[in-house]
Amino acid sequence: MQTKSPSEASLRHQLDVQAKQIDRVFSHHQIPSKVTGGSVQSRIISFDLQPRIALGLERARALKNDLMTSLGISNVAFVDKGDNWQLRIPQPDDAPVPLLKLLAAVPTLPHLAAPIGVANGGTPVLLPLSTRHSGHTLITGEVGAGKTSLLRAIGAGLALTNRQSELQLQIIDPGYREVTSERSALLPLAYLPHMMADPALDYDSCVAIIRFLAQEMIYRRQGRIQTPRIIALIDHIVFYLERANNEARDDLLRLLQYGTQAGIHLILATDRPDSPLIDSTLRACLSPLIIGRIKNIAVTRRLSGRNLDQAPLLYGKGDFLFVEGEDATYFQAAFIGDYDLHLKLTEMIGAPQPRLLARSFSPRQRMPREARQDHNFTIHNKNTVEHENGSTVVLSGDE
Repeated sequence: MQTKSPSEASLRHQLDVQAKQIDRVFSHHQIPSKVTGGSVQSRIISFDLQPRIALGLERARALKNDLMTSLGISNVAFVDKGDNWQLRIPQPDDAPVPLLKLLAAVPTLPHLAAPIGVANGGTPVLLPLSTRHSGHTLITGEVGAGKTSLLRAIGAGLALTNRQSELQLQIIDPGYREVTSERSALLPLAYLPHMMADPALDYDSCVAIIRFLAQEMIYRRQGRIQTPRIIALIDHIVFYLERANNEARDDLLRLLQYGTQAGIHLILATDRPDSPLIDSTLRACLSPLIIGRIKNIAVTRRLSGRNLDQAPLLYGKGDFLFVEGEDATYFQAAFIGDYDLHLKLTEMIGAPQPRLLARSFSPRQRMPREARQDHNFTIHNKNTVEHENGSTVVLSGDE
């Protein structure tokens, strides 16, 4: 059996999912055509459609809009190849630091350390969460800095490298329905077997979860219990603080002050670093800081207690400074896209019971870029793809 690299496995999984999405849109529009194969170039994926279809202008426009929505892309094109049609979609560029490749490059991790990106020189940057002395973390920066994407990469990376018996995750986003109209990038993490409870996506649910964690902290401290570690990923923390009454704010402060002693770690994120609600009491409990682009030097000085002249120069979209004590390290944040995350979720959810261990990650050499610029594939049926090199892949089941 030929061993697939993480890049090749991800590409094949992406083709599988996209082909099924295209077939579903055709079925919805009652168009008798299926994806039978295609090719992958550096910028374009072409899907062969059989049999040849005939579309009027209005029907083609509606089909195109539904395909873009289903595939989550900005454009698609139909190309007449004579005896059949091709559907062409753009292939996104690789993320600067794909999480799966980062994990493959760091086969031996310290206990409960999350790889969060790569510093200058290619050195992995790790977020330690293993001891009672590891502090809570604040991720901050202006809109577009990549904070939520980094939260997602942290959650996925921890789940891929730790047993459920040692780690539980919780998503808390009080501003999900109020602050943004977009679907949160954290929501797919809800399918991880490590999740403690369903995501808390409104203020009342967030208050209830934080109160539970505060009570759990008291119980654990009395019994000197620290496992399993609970990592709470909290987005839009300022939104929570603005609405919190005294009791809800006290619960959060107690967790920030004593939570790590009971194995409970909070990773907070906000795009409002200038809020006075991030006061000295909160800041004293937060170390390390992960700071994205902030144009106001005074704000970064107030947060970190030092001058960070690099903060206004950060590009955004994953450029961060890892600030701990007197050290400030520039790094490019890890990223996990929808198809890579779907691939790993499929593997973990399909693992034999009991699922106490996230599917182990075996380091593989990255497939050279030149080797993945041009692939041809043929879909014999809904479960098999044959590539031009003669290898055959059995695809997973439905999405």
